This record gives sequence, C-alpha cells and structure tokens, in this order.
Amino acid sequence: MHDTHAGADSLATDNPIAQFARFYRRYYHDEVGRLAQRYPSEQRAIHVDYGDLFAFDRGLAEDWLTKPDETHPLADEALLEVDLPADVALNRDDAPAVEARLIELPDDRVYYPGGYSPSDMPGEYVGIRGEVAMATDVYPKITDAAFECQRCGTMTYILQDDGYQEPHECQGCERKGPFLIDFDQSAFVDAQTLRIQEPPSVAGGEGATIDVFVEEDLAGRADTGDEVIFYGTLHLRQTDEDSAKFTTYLDARAVEFEESSSEDLDITAEERDRIHALAEGEEGDPLALAAEALVPKIRGYDHVKKAAILQLVGGVHVQYDDGSTDRGDIHMLLVGDPSTGKSELVDAVERVAPRAAAVSASNTGKAGMTASAVREDFGEAEWTLKPGAFAKANGGMVCVEELDDLDAEKRAAMLEPMSKQSIAVSKAGINTKLQTRVGVIAAANPKHGRFDRYEPVSEQFVFGSALMSRFDLLFTFVDEPDPDEDEEIAAHIASHRRQGKLAMRDGASSAVDTDAINESPARLTTDELEADDGGLLRKWVALASRAPAPIEDEDALEEARERFVTLRGANGYDADDPVPVTWRSWEAVLRIAEAAAKFEFSETIESRHFEIATELAGQSMQDIGKNEEGELDADVVETGTSKTQQDRKKTLEKLIRGLGDEGEAVAFDELYEEAAEHDIDQDTVDEEIQQMKDRGWVIEPKMGESVKWLGRR
Repeated sequence: MHDTHAGADSLATDNPIAQFARFYRRYYHDEVGRLAQRYPSEQRAIHVDYGDLFAFDRGLAEDWLTKPDETHPLADEALLEVDLPADVALNRDDAPAVEARLIELPDDRVYYPGGYSPSDMPGEYVGIRGEVAMATDVYPKITDAAFECQRCGTMTYILQDDGYQEPHECQGCERKGPFLIDFDQSAFVDAQTLRIQEPPSVAGGEGATIDVFVEEDLAGRADTGDEVIFYGTLHLRQTDEDSAKFTTYLDARAVEFEESSSEDLDITAEERDRIHALAEGEEGDPLALAAEALVPKIRGYDHVKKAAILQLVGGVHVQYDDGSTDRGDIHMLLVGDPSTGKSELVDAVERVAPRAAAVSASNTGKAGMTASAVREDFGEAEWTLKPGAFAKANGGMVCVEELDDLDAEKRAAMLEPMSKQSIAVSKAGINTKLQTRVGVIAAANPKHGRFDRYEPVSEQFVFGSALMSRFDLLFTFVDEPDPDEDEEIAAHIASHRRQGKLAMRDGASSAVDTDAINESPARLTTDELEADDGGLLRKWVALASRAPAPIEDEDALEEARERFVTLRGANGYDADDPVPVTWRSWEAVLRIAEAAAKFEFSETIESRHFEIATELAGQSMQDIGKNEEGELDADVVETGTSKTQQDRKKTLEKLIRGLGDEGEAVAFDELYEEAAEHDIDQDTVDEEIQQMKDRGWVIEPKMGESVKWLGRR
C-alpha cells in the first residue's frame, strides 16, 4: 500500500473519471509512467491497492466493489487522462486497451470457494482464494465477430459480450441471412478457464470449487497446483434451461500468487542483505543456525534437520546434450519409533517449502499421487487431466506422513516420479508427460511398533527395497530411555510450551526468557529465522534454491572422490565381501554438496561442502546400511537384505534341494546338521524356513519334521 497524503477527497464526485485521474496522479504517477514505457509489449495494466483507493475516495472504492461493471471502465479510461511524456501514448489502436486492476481487497471481500452466499453477491467484485485444481489450454475467444451476408456480401460486426450471437438481419439487404463468419475480419483474445478449489489443508479433502474465466495476459499464467487469489466479478449461470438452479463463476480481472513457488516470495533488499550476511557466517555456522530454527520444538537430531534444510534447497538439475537428465532433488526417509519427532520434521519442511503437497493415507488415492482423467462440466466437457500430488508440487516438495499406512499400489505409484522426475500419462485418449521435479520427505513407523537395529530392515517395514533405494538419505529415530537425556528433553518440551503461552498472553512482548528455551547464544538469530510466514528461513531457502549452479572445485572433488573410493573397498575386494556403498550414494553426495554450496550462495563447491555431504550420507549409512556383522552393506537398502543374509538363504536353498533327492522332503534334523557345518544355527534355519514358507518357496509335508522345496515364486 502506498503512503496516504493530506487526507481523503470527497466521498462523492460528479466526474468519477476526473477523480480517478487525480488519484493516479497522487498515488500512482510513477507506476503509470512505467506502464507507458512498457506498453503494449511488456505491460498493459497497473495494479491498484484497494487501501490506497479507499484512503483517497471511499465512494470510488466502494463503487468498484458493488458496481464493478460500471466503475472499472471509468478507472481504465482515467488512465488516459494522466499526463505523460510526449513520446508515449496509452491509447494505440493496434494494441489492447490499458487497464487498472484492483487487488489487495479487505479480508471480508476475499473468500475460499463456497465461503460466501452466492445469492447475495452476484455482480460484485470479490477475491477468490484457493488452489488451481484444473485448467484448460489457452484458447482463442472471439470478441468482435465479423459476419458476411451470403446474399449481398455486406459485413456485419457483432460484439460478443455474453455468449455467441449472430446478426438478426443484414445491415445491407435487411434479410435474415444466411451469414458466414469471417475469421480474418473478426477479433480474438487469448482465454482460459480454470477451476479453483479450497486447498486440502482448509477443506480436509476435496473442497468446494468455482470456475474462473480469464482473458488476454492473464490467460496461461496460473498452473495446476498454484495457490492464487483471483479478483473479479461474481456472476450467476443457469445450470440448464429448465432448471431453477444456478451456479456462480468469476470473471477475473486480476490475479495474485500466494507464494506457490520460490519466485513468488516478497523479499526486501534489507532481507536479502541479512540473508547473505548469515550465509557468509556472520552469526556462526549457517547450516547449524538454519537447522536450529527449522523446528525448535524438537531437541536433537541436528544431522536430520541439516539434511532437511539442504533438501529444501536441492541440488542441480543437469540436462545433457542428448536430452538425458540427472536429478538435483534430494529424497529423504525418516523411520523409527512413534512419537520421536518424525512427523514434526515433515510438517516443518512442508511449512518452509515455497511449494509443497502433503500426502497421507486418508486424503490421497493412487490417482491423487500421479494423475487422473476426469470428465466434468468443465471447459468443453472433454476429458481433462487432474494432476496429483507429485505434479502439483513440481518444483517443490512432496511430504508423506506415515508412508507405512499407504497401500502397496500408492507406494508403487511413487517410484516413477521419484526416479524419473516425470510421469508418463496415457488415459482417456490423453497421452502426455507431467514433470515431477520434486524432493520427497517421508516418515514411517515399523510394522512391529518399534525399530530394532539388529533386525533386517526389510522385515520391519511393509514397503520393499525398490522404494527404499529411491531415497538418498535414510535416518532412524530410536526412543531409548536415558535418565540424563530424558531430563533435558522433558525440560526442553515444557519450556518451549511455556514460552508459547507467554507469547500468546503478552503478545510476543519483551517478557521472554530465551534461556528457558535454548541456551544457545544464537537464539536471537534463530528467533529471527524461525519458520513462520514472516521469518527469514523460508526466504533464505527460496533464494538459495534458485541460486546459480555451483561448480566443483577440482581439488575438493578429487579429495571427496578418493574418500568415496576408499569407502567402496572398506570391506575388501573379494567376491564374498559385502559392497559398502553403491554409486547411488556417490550421486547423493554430489547432490547434497551442491545444495550445501547453494545454501551459502557459493559459486564453487568447496571441501567443506563435500564434508557436510559425506557426513550426512555417512550418518544415513550408519543408521540403515549395516548388516548383522556391523559392516556397511549396500544390499541392506538396495535389496532389503544384507549380503550375509542373501548368502545364507542361498546356502539353505542348496541344502534343501541337494538333500531332498529328486524333490523329496528333507528331515529337519538332517538339515540342522548340514547347516551347522556352514555356521548357521538351528534358530536361524527355522527363521529362514518360515520366510521361505511365507513366499511359497517351501512346504512342510509333516509339520516340524521335514521341509520340501517347491521353487521360487
């Protein structure tokens, strides 16, 4: 809003055009000048803040709300009355007319779909806030149709204000046609129809919707999944000729984006300077500061918080000359005991991400993950794609609560968009590819309640290794009682809650005992950064995410490469030795190092960035990637079982098949004896046989006495 001047002019005026012109001269003189310089190729409208107009002339402001079809043209015409340099003009015949667009309406004039009485407000100017659920392609809409009389050749022009109208009679021969439209002589504008719905976070699922019609430079601006406010006039439309039922639609004249991507955040010059100062280490380690501010309620798990910050920033999406790509987005899985903070971290990432889609078992079907084809009373009632969470979040984050509660079909639907960064869709005659350049953060609980470090990972979670291997980082959350640690956690939770109540009571006044929450000397900085809508953390992440791609310092890259190659040989180089890490892990290290450099706005990836990446990747391997011998074993994640377990299964399979002559059953006593010679004890044999039975590989002809091999199924 602009600064108000001496006071409001008269609320009533006999010449509203002159009054609007005075308003522009007082409040928007510079904006009109810029419009004139950029008109018509770069800009054709100025945005008028309702608060400015209300402060200048309350009557004009209220007229625009209650009588927009009368007032808006006057506001447009008044733009031509503002004095401009001699070499510019705003009334060219070969260009669209300039326009004033009213935005920033009062809160009581901005609604979610369905949040107003449709019978009370037709014909009024409102704002509709919501998420773009569907959108047609931009299409040409005829505005001035030229009809040629087929009898005498006279051309008749009909403005197409409401629907499609033909001439009643020829202006030349005065007959009723027939007429043929001349497209070359007719005028068209770009147009688009969008369907806006209540965001799932507000509606708790599929909410109310409203169709919005846009034209000219507004067409094609909003994408599916964008959170927007469209401003325009509400109209009623009869559902069919014989029905007393009407629906509402919005004829939109302006749009605002509600920070649905990093480009939409409003970041001041002062905030940019502060962010760059923090990134340069003015208040200490930048990543540690940001991690502390991400979710202050949770004590500990600093490495996971750091990983989450870098995940929000993301690495570099690389495209090669042959069209192939390497993803830059980072995927992270949090697994472990209930009530350890996994969900809070997922929520924090969703809150800080400039663009995010939440997924849960209760609000998302398989089509809600990818895309569905729908045929509704929308556009031309043709089949239309309705993108799911991955496509909606393109360029942002997909946040999955309780991954273990998603059914197998939904989890399988995650594989393609996570690995290929796109979804191939072939439904209802629609063949296309949707971009899904997203990072995924997911939380999961073990199926037996608590995480056991010594049990195979594949046996503790319902999802398979194919999905687990898509994650760059996997961290465990284990709730292990410890008197000293428990005392500190309890104090931290209670102090954080107490601080929140003090802020509520005192209006976030100076009566704040920061030491009660956090003893860190950087608490003032983290308060400044904390992840609410006004904090700097979200803006820091947004700026860093679109920073130029940093290039690896050659010496730093060589050091990191040597460390990784050394790690690859940590278990030896014999065929029987488990492979500690695969090349997926090296790619993950590169992505994380890129994100660490971008977070500091560094043009090069230095040794410290590689150290951050290898530390986080190493912690992930320690949490998930160890076998029962305590060795790093990539097969634990890649296949769900360690190499030792795989070798043991193969050994038992050979024993059963070898001892069972011509497919006969093998006595357990004989199998136990042979297995012992391969260092496999009886309990382990029983566990493996049970797993083989579950898979249908073996049966027990006589329970507890013998086992018979059937074959892998």
